[in-house]
Amino acid sequence: MKYGIYILILILTFVACEEIYNPKIDEVDNMLVVEAVLRVDQQVNTVSLYRSRGFNSVDEGYPKESSALVYLTDDQGGRLEFSLYNPGVYQINEFLDAERVYQLHIELDGDHYISDFQEVPIEPVIDTVYGEHENRVSIHGTAGSSDDIIKEYGIQLYANINDQVDLNHYRFYGRKVIQYMDTYDTVIMGFPETRPIYIWRSVNPKGIFNVAGPPSYSTSRNIIKHPLEFFENDYFKYMPDTLSFSGWIYIINEFGINENSYSYYKDLNQQLGAEGRIFDPVYVQLQGNVYCENDPDKIVLGNFEITTYSEYRYFLYHARGRDDFFLKKIRYFYDIPSRGYVKDDEPEFWETISKTYPDE
Repeated sequence: MKYGIYILILILTFVACEEIYNPKIDEVDNMLVVEAVLRVDQQVNTVSLYRSRGFNSVDEGYPKESSALVYLTDDQGGRLEFSLYNPGVYQINEFLDAERVYQLHIELDGDHYISDFQEVPIEPVIDTVYGEHENRVSIHGTAGSSDDIIKEYGIQLYANINDQVDLNHYRFYGRKVIQYMDTYDTVIMGFPETRPIYIWRSVNPKGIFNVAGPPSYSTSRNIIKHPLEFFENDYFKYMPDTLSFSGWIYIINEFGINENSYSYYKDLNQQLGAEGRIFDPVYVQLQGNVYCENDPDKIVLGNFEITTYSEYRYFLYHARGRDDFFLKKIRYFYDIPSRGYVKDDEPEFWETISKTYPDE
């Protein structure tokens, strides 16, 4: 009986000590977010404006700002106005002048937001693209959890970019298109026949931004062995293992950017790549190049960027389980839908090792 009373007292002690902790989180006003990436080679460009949401907000989506006046000014006093295209999306239908220097202006609710001036970069180039067999090790997991270590063998593509003097910072976006084939049985002129099906699907990049700049603490401005994309030898993760692999089409979108945009993306990558480990970078507020002119203490999120653009395409074939691979530059840029299939006739864009082009 005595021991039963002691146990009951001990249980009541622990129960009485339990208390739900509700941390106090300061409510922050919804901040203006500016997405303004303008391409010189495009006639149509857009600027998106919306508001951030508080940590405890139950609303879905982000409130759009559709009552702003958005325009560009240049170093010669010119002005280009955007018109409202969709809620929160402002559009301009005019090419930018590569010889001008631009500043973004946003007038909203009595405030005037402006950006730093942005020069138009020269057109970017890639001098060499090549591949090497590598093992890629990735670690997944958060603070307090066991790490999941994934090791993959495949081909890593790299780029070399020689010093362009007036342009040394770049952003890349790569689209991988896997080609594979199936067959179907049919009857032609009374005879059974097996015919091909050409199938493809796109694999788009995820995660951090792929940016490149000259090496730190070096007199050389050349960019050597910059990683572009990794192609796993186990390509059956993207296609049924009962079908026939026909190679990859790799579409490289290369953007020339200013140094301040490069620094912005690097800071953003540090935040996106952090997973709560002890040596991860501390979460800080990213500083873009847009600010409120009449109230400098007002926080603005986002960045104004002007880019130039070049596109490159390569065909990569590697047989599963073998170390050799084939890589060639594609000289004709056919339109390639995101995914699909075609029966009987090989699509115009379909790539092979021995494919020839119209002027050959």
